[in-house]
Amino acid sequence: MAEKRRKKGVWSLYFKGEKSTKADRILYLVTVVVSVVIIWLGFQFAMADGTVLGQNLGGINAEQYRARITEVVSSTDIHAQYSDGIAERRTVCYATLLTGPDKGKRILVTQVQDTTTLTLDDPCGVGDEMYVYLGQNEYGEDQWFTSGHVRTDWLLLLAVVFVVLVVAFGGVKGVRTLLSLGFTCLAIFAVMIPMIVAGYNIYWVAIGVCLYAIFVTLALVSGWRVKSLAAGIGCAGGVLVAGLITIVSEYRLHMTGIVDDDSMLLLFINEEHPIDLKGIVFAAIIVGAVGATMDVGMDIASSLTEIYHKNPDIRMPELMRSGFTIGRDIMGTMSNTLVLAYIGSGLHVTLLFMTYYDSLETVLNVEMITNEVLQALAGSIGIVFTIPTTTLATVFLYALARKRQRRKAARASTAAVPPAPVSVEEEPQPVLDSSPKSETAPAVETPAERVYHSPDEVPFLREAAKRDAEKHNKA
Repeated sequence: MAEKRRKKGVWSLYFKGEKSTKADRILYLVTVVVSVVIIWLGFQFAMADGTVLGQNLGGINAEQYRARITEVVSSTDIHAQYSDGIAERRTVCYATLLTGPDKGKRILVTQVQDTTTLTLDDPCGVGDEMYVYLGQNEYGEDQWFTSGHVRTDWLLLLAVVFVVLVVAFGGVKGVRTLLSLGFTCLAIFAVMIPMIVAGYNIYWVAIGVCLYAIFVTLALVSGWRVKSLAAGIGCAGGVLVAGLITIVSEYRLHMTGIVDDDSMLLLFINEEHPIDLKGIVFAAIIVGAVGATMDVGMDIASSLTEIYHKNPDIRMPELMRSGFTIGRDIMGTMSNTLVLAYIGSGLHVTLLFMTYYDSLETVLNVEMITNEVLQALAGSIGIVFTIPTTTLATVFLYALARKRQRRKAARASTAAVPPAPVSVEEEPQPVLDSSPKSETAPAVETPAERVYHSPDEVPFLREAAKRDAEKHNKA
């Protein structure tokens, strides 16, 4: 039975994580409420000047519906039809509408591809779900066209798997992790992007959103504890350093912010307040760095917290050396992680330029590649700066906590000392009280505590007076 209870306790600890008190649960609730209020106020502030999102600038004005391909009628490749040499493929299919007012209707739909996308997109086949819209062909006739495959179903399935795994392995802390992730995504998509579109200062908006993400993530995942505060300080320091390096580098590298063809389109979203393209580069770098620096900060703060709790008498210099040792091990892997993440995200561009240019120096001077390298280097420097900042913050906070505990223990020990006993060196002498006698009988008292109100009540004085009287009578 004891073994079963022990195993059950281990599983409970594994599933539920750290034991939370009622005060912790109240603080978690307060964090959630504050986070919701901040996001709501930020969204209202961003939309106050009439900013319109979802303007459908993609070129398809007709409403789109989902349809499933049931039969492929024909697939024709048309070559050398245009003077610029662009070939075209037309695939005609029968499909059944899955959404819209004509749901269930069988339609004839055409998929149009050209050589700019031919190698990137396969022709539609039976069973594929496609987005379709009703447009007009070159003869002015109504015709159904496809606009792309439905990809959200598979993404939704992966998201569900992710949620299940996080909750299964993390328990209550996993739920709090998902909440923090949700709030972070809302801060980016509901606050930062609308405020950028509205023309607000991208630098301050990005910094504010990153600090909010740090606060929400650490407060919900690790609670209001010393290690959370230390990790937050270290992460904020690393992100600010990465942002400062980005600002200086944009000036030194003479960057324009036009890193690809899509960057130019951002200038026409809000012509009254054009978007600062260099600010977009800054925001991309610090948003990308905040996750890595937060990971490093929490790893170091959590490790030092565990060491301190296992050995509360450890000297602070030793705790600091442990933090630097742990940080050096983390630095090697996290810097590689960040650099490889940026290289992987821009691999197709890197391959293109490495193929078309004959030297690495020429490739690095292309602003698109320069931007990727700057992101990797600024983020890595931010990670390196996070290590000593988090270590020093953790040691400092625990040094303060130790001093506070010692002062509290000293006060408690002083209050617990009993008063010294009074030593009685001689027998108390009778005390004469000149106050008038009370008619009520006095309480029972010991001889040493009795109070005498006249000389006649004192025994040896009474006996002396009696002997004097007898001598006088004899005389």
